[in-house]
Amino acid sequence: MKSFRGLLAAVLLAGFPLLVLAFVGGIVTLEVLALQHNVIAAVKLGIITVPVGWILLKTLLTVERVTDDDVPGVQVTPESQPALWALVRELAAEAGTRPPDEIYLDPDVNAAVTERTSWLGLRVLRRRMIIGVPLIMGLRQDQFRAVLAHELGHYSNKDTRFAALTYRGRKSIARVVNGLDRDGYFERFVGWLFKQYAKLYFVVSMSVCRAQELAADAVSARLAGTDAATSALREIEALAVTWRFFMNNYAAIGWDAGYLPDRFGEGYRALLTDPIRAEQMDEMRRNPSEDETSRWDTHPATRERVATLEAGTRIPVRPGGERPATELLTGAEKMLDEALFTVFSDEAHTKRRTDWQSLVAIGHRHAAAEAAAEVLGERTLDMALDLLDAGRHEELADPDAAPPAGAGPRARREFAVVSVRRRLAVVVHAALTDVGAGRWSLSWSGPAPFTVDEPLDDRLEPALDQATAAESDTAPLRALLTAAGVPAGYRPTLTLVRS
Repeated sequence: MKSFRGLLAAVLLAGFPLLVLAFVGGIVTLEVLALQHNVIAAVKLGIITVPVGWILLKTLLTVERVTDDDVPGVQVTPESQPALWALVRELAAEAGTRPPDEIYLDPDVNAAVTERTSWLGLRVLRRRMIIGVPLIMGLRQDQFRAVLAHELGHYSNKDTRFAALTYRGRKSIARVVNGLDRDGYFERFVGWLFKQYAKLYFVVSMSVCRAQELAADAVSARLAGTDAATSALREIEALAVTWRFFMNNYAAIGWDAGYLPDRFGEGYRALLTDPIRAEQMDEMRRNPSEDETSRWDTHPATRERVATLEAGTRIPVRPGGERPATELLTGAEKMLDEALFTVFSDEAHTKRRTDWQSLVAIGHRHAAAEAAAEVLGERTLDMALDLLDAGRHEELADPDAAPPAGAGPRARREFAVVSVRRRLAVVVHAALTDVGAGRWSLSWSGPAPFTVDEPLDDRLEPALDQATAAESDTAPLRALLTAAGVPAGYRPTLTLVRS
């Protein structure tokens, strides 16, 4: 069945240009016949058919050159990373295939292999393996061995021979279908026909891809052990979530303020080893994603892959694999930083670099200043407190949270209390930060806590409650701000001045 699907995918791919040429040939034939009988009819027919023929030929003959010279990541040599290369070569020999000619480290939670071929995949020119540094930082050695064995399984199963040709074929089919997405009836009809062909091809080719993944999983289990292969699949799913969380909530926290961390790898390691985050990752391992695989997916669902491996012959894991995979990579944290900056935008290279504690403080201060400026508008902090004293809470409330229609003044104040409390706290936090009396601290376990110097810390929350209550009393908050050194007429500025 697997061989039949692969053969059918190849036939469909090879038949696509023939289908295009058949349509174009039919259009030309119709035009010639029309010219022989009625020139005006031929012109009218050409107005409808020639654009379609042009679209088909243009998209078919557009050659999308796929080059592998510009690879994101850092190339590592056997001299710079001897342990990594030794493991890859050892596994390649066990898999019965030639090892890659090049190894690149990139910042993705993934691993992949490619081949540069000629003669329609019959001759292999160069093999390349790409390994995500976050994988190495998060996996045990037995799990990492399973990941590498899986990728080398694609080589031994010859899955990569026609990958480039298949990729170009998919792009060509997509170009034709997209090019026919027009308003004319004839274009829509031809587009519909080609969409059906494309659907059939993609369903078949994706089925082949999923079968290839399961076959590579079998190689992974054979070379690394069943438990190592299944635990690696679960771990990668958890690492992918953790990596996205790290980049979005930690690494990018100072982006708008113009800052990036000076040591990405150090931060990612701290997040992975934090006890609370480790418990959350354990929960993800125990409860992997329940997403079902669709017929358009290139990979089977993790649950399906794990179940397939566990249903097969159980192969024991080799001893010693519980050690961290980072021992196989010299300077793992530094390599992660280098790999990241190969994929960052030009703008990222203009950012200043700072330590993690400073980054968190700077990022939160910048966000608070922006939010405070939005709350105050043209007012100062004193003017905002004057509004509260006057019972005009709704002027500081969230504009998107309107009170019920017909509410009286007191009802509107009471409705606004929650949003005013939250919004005023942002302004006060920004003010205290700017005078050095408050700050956000780095926490790998959860959101950055905001702390205030003693003896003001115990007074801040009650003062905010009193100031924003329906019957407002801003005197305690004004006294606290004065004691902290917040100047009269305070307004936040977005310009950050660092000593």
